[in-house]
Amino acid sequence: MSTVATERRFPVMAVVMGLAAMVVAGLVIASLLSANGWNPTALVKFTPEDPQAFEYAEGLLGDVVAAPGLGHDGKFYFSQAMDPFYLSPEEHAVYLDRPTYRAQRMLYPTLAGAFGLAGPEFIAWALIGVNILGIGIGTTITAMLAQDMGLSAIYGAAFVFNPGVLVSAMIDTAEVLATLFFVLAVLLLHRRKAFAASIALTASVLSRETMVIAVIGLVAYLLFRRRKLGWHLILPFAVPGAWWIYLRARLGSLTDSVQDTQAVGAPFEGFIGAFQRWISAPIDYPDLIMGVVLMTVAFLLVARTIKTPRLLGAMVIGFAGIAVLMVEPVWYRYFDSSRVVAPLVTAYVLLAAPEPMRGDGGLETTTEDLIAEEVL
Repeated sequence: MSTVATERRFPVMAVVMGLAAMVVAGLVIASLLSANGWNPTALVKFTPEDPQAFEYAEGLLGDVVAAPGLGHDGKFYFSQAMDPFYLSPEEHAVYLDRPTYRAQRMLYPTLAGAFGLAGPEFIAWALIGVNILGIGIGTTITAMLAQDMGLSAIYGAAFVFNPGVLVSAMIDTAEVLATLFFVLAVLLLHRRKAFAASIALTASVLSRETMVIAVIGLVAYLLFRRRKLGWHLILPFAVPGAWWIYLRARLGSLTDSVQDTQAVGAPFEGFIGAFQRWISAPIDYPDLIMGVVLMTVAFLLVARTIKTPRLLGAMVIGFAGIAVLMVEPVWYRYFDSSRVVAPLVTAYVLLAAPEPMRGDGGLETTTEDLIAEEVL
């Protein structure tokens, strides 16, 4: 067993990285709040173009900062946090555009709403606070994972400077938690704590349902290496499945008739369509640069994983597939595209680190031990 895997000192540098990340996130959020009179609804993104939801927000919060256009997903998380267990869906869930689809992402609003005990003003601030704290914890965990992989704790910055993570904190969405629990699961797998890793993956899927892609990647990797699985890997499928059944019972007539499929289309069609819009006059440089970078990272991750299969790469390679299939509206704005592939970006930074820095640690060795010790 490697020295990296056996020594468990207090992760001083990892904690320092986490605290620094909270400062960075706090400054970014503070700049947004200060420009809007320190009103937390500036990040929730309610819009007058949805007058009923806007009146709902004003009735609960008073002064609400109006977001342009259609607003963003923070307004849905706010409504969910007001009633996270859907005990009174006719009061809050009616303001969700697709109640069943939105309600799958339950962990973030449940925490921000203090499990249904908090009031609206608390929730508006808690949506911000949970994400800032999540960025600190996620950066700490990423730094610890980097150290276990033989890298410097500085690589914890791959979490806080992940565009999708920062954007999530800026618009009150769940990608911070989804990516945090994903990285935590990888760290726990690295340390041969398989059951705890499955719980972390369950939390990740309950934060954002697309994180099931990471679970499928893990299952495929383990089957490829040993063709056996630990019983605990049923949890990231069973618990969200049970929650989905509960939702259908609670939401009743509000249940979506179909699940969401509007975010994916034909391969590369969405990226090509977005690219044509980016280069039209005037050139949309921020979205163009981010889109090209994200697609490049997706391709590089696939190439690296095929060349040198690693657990971390296997768990995020599915997000490269999602990148290829994303439709033009998702690709067009980096506020959307960067959040969809957030786990892929953090993972690639760790995997692309110079090999000499890795020491004798590595996810393959410890995962082989894990599979040998915990199988069906």
